[in-house]
Amino acid sequence: MKNLKSIIAAGVFGIVMGSQPATSATIQAAQGDILNVTMQGSTAFRDHNDQNALSQWSTFSLNGTSRTGMAGMFRMTAADAYGNVQDFLAFCLDPLQGIRRNNDYDVGSLLSTTALDRLSALMTNALGLVTTSTSAAAFQLAAWEIANEGQGALNLRGGAFTVSDNRTGARDAAQGWLDLITAGTWTRGSRDLVVLHDPVLQDLATNLAPVPVPAAGVLLLGGLAGLGALRGRRKKAA
Repeated sequence: MKNLKSIIAAGVFGIVMGSQPATSATIQAAQGDILNVTMQGSTAFRDHNDQNALSQWSTFSLNGTSRTGMAGMFRMTAADAYGNVQDFLAFCLDPLQGIRRNNDYDVGSLLSTTALDRLSALMTNALGLVTTSTSAAAFQLAAWEIANEGQGALNLRGGAFTVSDNRTGARDAAQGWLDLITAGTWTRGSRDLVVLHDPVLQDLATNLAPVPVPAAGVLLLGGLAGLGALRGRRKKAA
């Protein structure tokens, strides 16, 4: 059984304030690539100046297992096999899993097409609304709901993933965004979305740029059925 790390939440792609970019070249992530990912600051929530964390505490439950943890923005740096280094921002997709300061991730997702479409809609329409710890937490709660409800209804008060508190209105804000996705008012758009997968740690939804492909959406919509064979590991039950 995997130990839950002290940081169990991840976050949104909000504005990078006061950071010192580590970018030497833009990374274009292709499905199946492996990226080395590190934290920018002393925690995943902080930038290179060890400041500008947007996060807050939240109490939630996934399939009957309850936790109280931080929901907010992750500030990370990725390096590819060609020596390119780029800062990026990310959401956690596994609220009960941990994260490491330094870890290799596969580019790709095991999520369904429906979940990836919903995540893309959230990123396209709500990214620009993230300016505070409350809106950052709302974005994270919405991402957890999308990633863990499959094709089911998006309801933070019921289903597989639930949120039991409404500190500073984060849950209500998240539910409002989810309702817009359910109604079809918010749909997936042109904003980049790349998912990084690890069989043991948190998966991350990031704003790294995907490699352009002839068939639109292949990176987002194609599940990585062969990831287990590629890495030889499986995500253990929490």
